[in-house]
Parts: sequence; structure tokens; C-alpha cells
Amino acid sequence: MLILSVPTVFTCKTPNSGWLNLALVRQVQYGQSTEPPLEMVVIVWLTGERQTFTGDDALSIVQAWQEAVSRCKCGKPYDQT
Repeated sequence: MLILSVPTVFTCKTPNSGWLNLALVRQVQYGQSTEPPLEMVVIVWLTGERQTFTGDDALSIVQAWQEAVSRCKCGKPYDQT
């Protein structure tokens, strides 16, 4: 039997939206736009709720998400869309 250790809390401090627990994210979409807001992140939470973050909040989330991915040892690729 394979047992995976998954963190129940992976925090991210955003400048304007407070603390987020990225362990509760079902899907994250991020990228740059040619029109304001230039940085935007859309998170779909485990509950199915969607939340959009822009500007400095979006940058903080992307950095924390990339750090989480780099620490993941599950061996499976992830979709960056």
C-alpha cells in the first residue's frame, strides 16, 4: 500500500487579502494579461467556489504555488494552465 503525505496547511500571505491555505485549492489558473490587471490568478477551491486575485496578491499566490510545486515529491506532472 502506498501512503502519501499531503500537507493539510500550506499558507500564503497576500498583501491585501490576508492568509490563504493553498492545500485547499482544487485548481489554480494564472498568467499575464496585456490589459489591466496585468497579473491575475483564479483559484477554484475544493468547495467549487472561484476567487480572483489581481496585482500584488496574484504575484504572492503564484510565488507560493511555484514553491509548493517545487516541494512536491509525488512524481506526477501538473497542468500550468
